[in-house]
Amino acid sequence: MKSNQKGFTLIELLAVIVILAIIALIATPIILNIINKAKISAAADSVYGTMEAIKLAYTESLLDPEPKTLPLEVTCTKTSCDKDVKVSGTIPAGTITLGDEGHFLAVDNIEVNGVFCSIGSNQKVTCSSKRTETGGTDTEEPSA
Repeated sequence: MKSNQKGFTLIELLAVIVILAIIALIATPIILNIINKAKISAAADSVYGTMEAIKLAYTESLLDPEPKTLPLEVTCTKTSCDKDVKVSGTIPAGTITLGDEGHFLAVDNIEVNGVFCSIGSNQKVTCSSKRTETGGTDTEEPSA
């Protein structure tokens, strides 16, 4: 009698499953790190966009009979900002102050979708996945 069975043995199937599991263990942290960096970068971009919206609102107010004065402190929630600042996209929650000569004052803990950002005295936005007072790990400083 001739056996004409075609297919994989149990050992071969187990070997393939072990190899796939090893690949998944290696790839998962790499993919999660890429997702975290993208979240941090998107949060920083949201803060930069809000900063530009604040500058625009101040500049537009200069045409009014009673313009806004500096320093201009704008408080934002996740749904809107005060002082007639119109922000499209994701709105950071926190207070941002436009100081004299169009420079933003340094501030910590502006929250954007679970990411915390700060504006430094050099006008750079630094974001971290952890709430800190002076920046922290997992930071991203996208170019403006």
